[in-house]
Amino acid sequence: MLTLRLKSGEYLTIGEDIAVQVFRQKGNYFEVAVKAPREVPVYRGEVFEQENDRPDYLRGQRHKTPSERAANIRRKENLARRVDATQQLNTILDRLESQNPELGQDILTMREQVSRLNGELKI
Repeated sequence: MLTLRLKSGEYLTIGEDIAVQVFRQKGNYFEVAVKAPREVPVYRGEVFEQENDRPDYLRGQRHKTPSERAANIRRKENLARRVDATQQLNTILDRLESQNPELGQDILTMREQVSRLNGELKI
């Protein structure tokens, strides 16, 4: 695979019919113009990968944007809170079950609901 570094305004050609020009960087993004014949499909990687595998020759995974990284952190924090809440609820249910054995079936139903809320039990 050929790797090039282009400055804003520079371009590269592929064969005689395709040209790719870099305009400028905007935050984490680059504006790129592609001129290609209509019969040559041009897709963003994420669109291409919806129906195809990522090409093997590409370098690693794309870097996540700051907003994607923040969303992943929030998801991990939410998961940790859910796990903690589940543990607390199960501790309370254990106490209730030992104090009120006649509530066994109701407590079992509550445990199943807690598991569903935590995503542990598939319906």
